[in-house]
Amino acid sequence: MTKVDLEKSFFELYERESDSLFRFVFFRVNDREVALDLVQESFVKLWEVLSSGRAIDNARAFLFRIASNKVIDRYRKVKEYSLDLLAEEGFDASLEVAVSIEEGIDMKEAMKALERLPEKYREAVWLRNVEEWAVKDIAKHLGESENAVSVRIHRGIAMWRKKIRDGYDKPDRE
Repeated sequence: MTKVDLEKSFFELYERESDSLFRFVFFRVNDREVALDLVQESFVKLWEVLSSGRAIDNARAFLFRIASNKVIDRYRKVKEYSLDLLAEEGFDASLEVAVSIEEGIDMKEAMKALERLPEKYREAVWLRNVEEWAVKDIAKHLGESENAVSVRIHRGIAMWRKKIRDGYDKPDRE
């Protein structure tokens, strides 16, 4: 691939995925400026990898893995952000449109319930139902089989529904 083709592909990916990546990161850090910085850092890292000549099968999944790792690195450095704080501030980023678990649910309560799912279920449910990723892409992103991801999504949604119905403060059992 020529440098011009590489740049064109990169900018097309940026245009297509930057908003989705921002929501993905913002949901985890609850700070617009930090989210913007992490998105920018993620795209810079992707560009470095691509320009080094390394082949990437699924650039979208790779980009989201970079962003996920950047968020984890941030939490290791600064533990001041939490998903609880995110819910308290009422953030729902397209959740009202994307999530249709039951009629008449309060989106803030649904968000609190989602936050209390175990991480492996929360991420799979978020990516599938809010970000509208294909199971295949989620599987690549998580490094798991499509079957395992489908089961995780199914179980995560069942847990989420139960938390919404029964109250989100009850402990989970896996």
